[in-house]
Amino acid sequence: MLGGGPAGTTAARTLAHLGHEVVLLTRPAPGPPLAESLTPSCARVLARVGVLEAINRAGFVRSSGHTVRWGTDAERVEPFADGGFGWQLVRSDLDRVLLREAKVAGALIHRHASVRAVVEQANGMSRISYEERGRMRQMDARWVIDCTGRSGLMSRAGSGRVVAGPRTMAIVGTWERRPHWHLAHESHTHVESYPGGWAWSVPLSRTRRQVTVMLDPSRTDVARGNRLRLTYKEELARTTMIRAMTERTRFLGSPWARDASSYETAAPAHGRVLVAGDAASFVDPLSSYGVKKAMASAWLAAIVVHSVLVDPAIEAAAQLLFATRERAMVAGLRRQLEALTRDAAAAHPSGFWDNRATSDAVSTDGDPDIAALRADPSVRAAFELIRTKPTLELREVSNLQRETRPVVTGDRVVLADHFIVPAFPAGIRYLRSVDLIVLTGLAPSYRDVATLFDAYNRSAAPVPIEDLLGALAVLAGKGVLEFAA
Repeated sequence: MLGGGPAGTTAARTLAHLGHEVVLLTRPAPGPPLAESLTPSCARVLARVGVLEAINRAGFVRSSGHTVRWGTDAERVEPFADGGFGWQLVRSDLDRVLLREAKVAGALIHRHASVRAVVEQANGMSRISYEERGRMRQMDARWVIDCTGRSGLMSRAGSGRVVAGPRTMAIVGTWERRPHWHLAHESHTHVESYPGGWAWSVPLSRTRRQVTVMLDPSRTDVARGNRLRLTYKEELARTTMIRAMTERTRFLGSPWARDASSYETAAPAHGRVLVAGDAASFVDPLSSYGVKKAMASAWLAAIVVHSVLVDPAIEAAAQLLFATRERAMVAGLRRQLEALTRDAAAAHPSGFWDNRATSDAVSTDGDPDIAALRADPSVRAAFELIRTKPTLELREVSNLQRETRPVVTGDRVVLADHFIVPAFPAGIRYLRSVDLIVLTGLAPSYRDVATLFDAYNRSAAPVPIEDLLGALAVLAGKGVLEFAA
């Protein structure tokens, strides 16, 4: 395992927990730590990895939502759904918790190892060369998962990296106000768009917040030293909400910059090397799902390795699943980013936003676009029929095509049936965690949604009724189920 951030520790803990010998090579992160904002939806992947309790014990700031000034002059408060709480934290503290959990699970951790090269051998093993406390060392591994983040050891050296969109730079500073910040919602992430970019503020404690501006360095006179500080202050002065937050506060130390440009690895799976987390891809952090995506990517990489070690015959299918899912996660984040970019570009006609709204992003096939399906006329019509008809009376369409595709079941990659219909030519099995094969098999036997919902939750992993209704409407609208005459 290469890299000790959220991705590397997730993969290491998962494989160690499943009984495999794991060595994790990492080194102290360079530069000051970034603040991270984890939404409540991260709880699912944290629980799946087995670290949710440790995260909750760590004492991180709990956030109840966002305060946003985006594409408009008005501020709006966006609480998390169902009264949920996220986490506001410093990345180095998160890494410390996750490294401890990986060690407890049985992973052997080298904390001062700088990997220099990974060479795949003729026997299928990989030889890893690394420097540790001034000495060069080597080890052989059956599988390598590269989680080295933006530095991307293997993605830069072997599998190639494609830039996706214009350059973006983050300039970060820490601010203090005592005894507290006098904000209506002090736990919130505050996010604001402005003509030259966007800015956000994350609480580190009751008295300190990290404030970041995101800009295009090619459109800004940015340099190291004093000019970086001036650029940071100039960009903050162009904001409204974030600027007001920092009035009557104390700026601590000096600002610092990091590259935040988007990219994607051309081949996240090659040989017996998987490239996961930020090493595989990075999408503009505007979505706040960076850590979630990195951990989900690494968890899947670990499941792929575990599956192949248990059943070598699944290797090709498992690697295909990993590459497909990595592209799908990136495509989903890009869809969210595109919608936010359009809103900002409409309000701030400027080079920064126009360039992003028209950028040539790498085209990838991803998961079904849930937002697009909700707006789809055929799905909406099916939903209205389900809602208004006295009885369901659904049946499977004749000659429905099924093909086997790899899918994760529990902690294994297996081959399972998928529906092949014009709307989903690559096949579909799950929609918002609803097993469509199970739902299709049950639907003809029930005449109302309530009893079908109960039957489904007895037959498969329970899902919310709104997800089941949505899946039922998609099945009926996209040619899997039809209403009986």
